[in-house]
Amino acid sequence: MTNLRKVSAILIIVLGIGLPAGVLAQNDYYFPDMDEAKLDKNIPSPKQFLGYDIGTHYTRHDRIVAYLKELAEQSNKATFQVIGETYEKRPQVVLTVTSPNNHENIEKIRQQHLTLLDPDEPVLDLAEGKSIVALNYSVHGDETSSGEAAMLTAYYLIANENEETQEFLDESVIHIDPAQNPDGRDRAAHWHNSYKSFPAVADPADAEHNQAWPRGRTNHFLHDLNRDWFAVTQQESENRVDFYHRWYPNVQIDFHEMGTNSTYYLEPTQPVRTWNPIIPEYHYEVMNPLLAEYQTEALDKLGSLYWTKEIFDNISPIYGSTYPDIQGGVGVTFEVGSSRGLVQESNAGEVTFRSTIRKHLHTGIATVRAAVNEKRKLFEYQKDFFQSALEEARSQPTKAYVFGDEDDPSLTQKFLDLLLKHLLDVYELDSDVEQNGKEFEAGSSYMVPTDQIQYRVIHDIFEANTSFPDSVFYDITGWSLVHGYGIQYEELKSYENATQGQKVTKLPERSGTVKGGATDYAYLLKWSDYNASPALYDLLDSDLTVRVAHKPFTANISPSSEEEFGYGTIVISVREQGMKPAELYRKLRSAAKSHNVTFYSVDTGMTPSGIDLGSNNIRPIDKPEVAMVIGEGTSSYEVGEVWFLLNKHVGMDVTKIRSRQFPGTDLQRYNTIVLVDGNYGNWRKETVKKLKRWVRSGGVLITNEDASKWAIKKELVSEDLIKTFPEDTIASKKRYDYEEQADRWRASTIPGTILEADIDPSNPIAFGTSGRRQLFIKNSSLFLDQSKNPYGTVAQYIDKPFVGGHINDENLDKVRGTSAIVAKSEGSGNVILFADDPNFRSYWYTTSRLFLNAIFFGQNLSL
Repeated sequence: MTNLRKVSAILIIVLGIGLPAGVLAQNDYYFPDMDEAKLDKNIPSPKQFLGYDIGTHYTRHDRIVAYLKELAEQSNKATFQVIGETYEKRPQVVLTVTSPNNHENIEKIRQQHLTLLDPDEPVLDLAEGKSIVALNYSVHGDETSSGEAAMLTAYYLIANENEETQEFLDESVIHIDPAQNPDGRDRAAHWHNSYKSFPAVADPADAEHNQAWPRGRTNHFLHDLNRDWFAVTQQESENRVDFYHRWYPNVQIDFHEMGTNSTYYLEPTQPVRTWNPIIPEYHYEVMNPLLAEYQTEALDKLGSLYWTKEIFDNISPIYGSTYPDIQGGVGVTFEVGSSRGLVQESNAGEVTFRSTIRKHLHTGIATVRAAVNEKRKLFEYQKDFFQSALEEARSQPTKAYVFGDEDDPSLTQKFLDLLLKHLLDVYELDSDVEQNGKEFEAGSSYMVPTDQIQYRVIHDIFEANTSFPDSVFYDITGWSLVHGYGIQYEELKSYENATQGQKVTKLPERSGTVKGGATDYAYLLKWSDYNASPALYDLLDSDLTVRVAHKPFTANISPSSEEEFGYGTIVISVREQGMKPAELYRKLRSAAKSHNVTFYSVDTGMTPSGIDLGSNNIRPIDKPEVAMVIGEGTSSYEVGEVWFLLNKHVGMDVTKIRSRQFPGTDLQRYNTIVLVDGNYGNWRKETVKKLKRWVRSGGVLITNEDASKWAIKKELVSEDLIKTFPEDTIASKKRYDYEEQADRWRASTIPGTILEADIDPSNPIAFGTSGRRQLFIKNSSLFLDQSKNPYGTVAQYIDKPFVGGHINDENLDKVRGTSAIVAKSEGSGNVILFADDPNFRSYWYTTSRLFLNAIFFGQNLSL
C-alpha cells in the first residue's frame, strides 16, 4: 500500500468521513439488502479505487488487475496470483477469497479436496473440507459486464462482515478470474470508451454498440477461448486448464452476455436432448437444478426475468461450463442480455450496463451461497463421479488405446502433450504392437488405459459419438480430438499383445538431427512429419534452393541403411546452394534442432527404387509470399486460424490485408492469396478482374467455404463446381407448426460433423498423408461438385462418409460423392477450393496439413 493511500484511509476513519455519498448510492443499487454498518471501511470499493461508478465506464484490464491486487494487499481474506500471460503480454490473474484461517492452510485444503478424486478415499469430512468455487468472467472479451461484476463480487466477499458472508469464507475457497480473455476485453473496452457519449446514446445504430471487425470476442489470434478448453490450442487456455487441475472446483460459473433483446439465461438446459451421454444423468437431473434454486431466487429478488431449458446445450466438453462436467464438477453458463455500451434500446425498454452487471453480481453471490449450503451433495457427487467413472470403464470392452506414428513424431508428441495437459495416465509402449493392420513400435508409441478416474475424458477424446437423443444442437457434435490429429491409433480389447511400460510424466525430449552426418551431395526431409513445414520455411527464408519430390523413392542413407521416402519429400542439393557444404550442414543441423525434424544425408543421386534425385518429378519450390484478406465481411475465426497456423507454427510473416484496402493493393509481391470464409460481394468488377489477372499470371488463390462459392460464381474458376439438388430449387409445400421454426433450422445444419473422404496422396495438396482415408470436419452447407478435370478433385467424400457427430439423412445424402477439395489451373496460376474450414479451431491438424500443402506446393500444381 502506498503512503498516500495509507494517509487517505486514515483520514476517512479519523475525520469520521465514512463512505462518500456516491459510494453509498452505488451500494444501494448493487447491494440493496447490504447493511452498510457491516462493511469494513478499510477495504476500498471499486468506485473509491477507480474514481468512477461501476457501470459508467468500461474498466481496462490493468485497472481490474490493480484493484484486485489492492484488495489482496488490504485484506488477509484474499490472495492474488498471476497464472500466466496472454499473447499481448497482459497478465492472467486469479484472486482467491476465503477466511484468513483457510489462507494459512490453503495447500492443506487443496490436497484434502483432491482426495475427492480418489475412489479409495472416503468422502471429504464436512467439518474440514471446503467447497471450491470458480467464478470465471469475460472469456468472450466483449461480454464485458462480467469483468465489472468480478470486482464488485470480490469487494462484497471481502468487505462485507455480516454473518452469512463470514460463513461463505469459512466454508469455501472462491477463485475469481476477472478476465479469461484480457486481450479481447481491452479491445472491447477501448471501443466502448472511445465511442461513449455524454449523455449516453441508447440508439442501437450508434457506433458505441457496433464494434468494428474483429470485435473483442476473441483473443489476440482471434480464437474463441470458450471453445478451447478441450483442444487447448491457445496459451491462455493452457494456463487456465493448468490452474483448473490444481483445484478441480465443485462449481464453476462461466459468465457471458447474449443479445440485447434477451433477459437472463441460466441452467438447467433442455432435458435429455442437450446432455452429454457420458455424464451421469444425476448431474443434469439433480445438481444443475439444485444450484438453480439459489440463482433464480437471487434474480427473483431483483425482479429480473430469466429463462432456462432452451437453445444452449451441455453436449460438448469444449466450454468453460461443460469442461467441469466431465471432471466431476458442476459447470454452469450464465448469459445476460447485453447493453453493448452504457445503455441500449431493446424491444422491452432500455438495457443499461449497470443492470447487466448487477444481475451477474447477484447470481455469482448466489452460487457461493449454494456451494456452501450444498457442500455435502457436491462432495458426494464429485466422489461418486470418479468412482462411477472406474465402474463405467471396467464395464466397457475397450481396455486401452494405443497411439503413435513413427512417420509423424511431431504430431504424436503434440497429442501426447494434450493428454498430459488433461492429466491423463499415459504409458510408454514397451513392446511392438500390431492391431488391425497398424504397427505401433516401442519407443515411438504410447498406451492410455481406460481403467482410470479420467475415463470420461479419455472416452470423449478417442470416441466419436454417433448417436444423439435429438437433432438440434448449439455447436459442434464431432469433438473427438484424436480424429483431428489424424495420427495412427487403435483400441485394445485386451493386454494380450501389449506391454505397458513406464508412466509418462513429462514430454520426452526430442532432438532433431542430420542422420548420416555431413555430405557433399544432398539432404532429404520427409514431409510426413507435421514439423516439416516450419523447417521448410526456415530453409526457404534462408534463400536455399529446395526441391520437392512428386513421386516416392527409396534412398541409401549414409553410411549404409536404406530408407523409404514418400510424396512430398524435400530435397536439398548441396551444389545448388550459394554456400559452402560445411555452412549448409551447420544450417541444416540448426533447422533440425529448432524444429525437431530429421534430415537424411545421401551421397548419390541414384536410388535403389523409384525416381532418382535428378528426376523432373523433383521440382523446385518458391518461397511462399502469402497475403490473407481480413476485415469486414470475413470470418474473424478463420482469419485467426490461418494467422495462428502460419505465424506460430510455420514462423511465416503472413501479410493481413483489410478487405477495403485490397482493391488498391499491389498484388505482384505475393504469390499466394488466401480468402477465408466470408462475403466478398462488396468488391467491384475491377477488383475481381484484377484478381483473375493475378491468378492467370501465376498466383495461387486458396479459398474456404463461402469464399469458394464466391470464387466459382465470379468465374475465377472456369467451371461450375457448386453442387445443387432438386429440392433446393423448389419451394417447400410442407406445413409445420410456427414454434418449430428455430428447431427445424438448427436440425437442418451440419453441426461440426466428422466425415471421411478419399484423398489422392499423389496430389501435391495431399503430400505427407498416409493412405487414401482422410477425415474432415464439416461445419457448412457448401457442397462442391467434382471437377470436370479427372485429376482436379483432390479429395471426395465416400459413399458412406459418416464417422462421428450428427448429420441428418438429407444432408448425408447430399454430401456423398461431393468434393472436399478441388484444384484447378487457370492460366499460369492455380485456384484451390476447400468446401470447409481446413484449419478448424486450430486443432484439426489432419486437414491443416492439407492447407499448408496448398501454401507450399500450390505453385507446383499442373492441372
